[in-house]
Amino acid sequence: MQENFCKLLILSVGFQLLFSVFNTAQNLASQVLDDLGFGDLGFYSLGALYFSFSLCCFVATPIVNKCGERISMTVGALCYTLYTASFILASAPLQYPDKKDVWIFKDGVIETVILISALANGFGASILWVA
Repeated sequence: MQENFCKLLILSVGFQLLFSVFNTAQNLASQVLDDLGFGDLGFYSLGALYFSFSLCCFVATPIVNKCGERISMTVGALCYTLYTASFILASAPLQYPDKKDVWIFKDGVIETVILISALANGFGASILWVA
């Protein structure tokens, strides 16, 4: 009984931290990316995220059944983390203006990374919620 309670407590704290960070990033995505000069990228990334989430819900149950709940929840949480971390890349050119010629700081690369991570987050969200 005590061991199950500890596992439940760890899982609850993990979900609380994950979704506190994600909800903050989601609420600020459009405004912050617009302020950084990326226009409507925040809006498009959220659209891609929820589009991917709605499509991947159809295949999430077989994936969770095949991989198991623990692996599915871990992959789902990593996808949320990847999406949230992709916003750090958007602010990097302002932090390092002398490195603007580096390929990773190009606008096209940053936009691609944010959109791909949004699609991956949609997939991760679908398996996380099923698990």
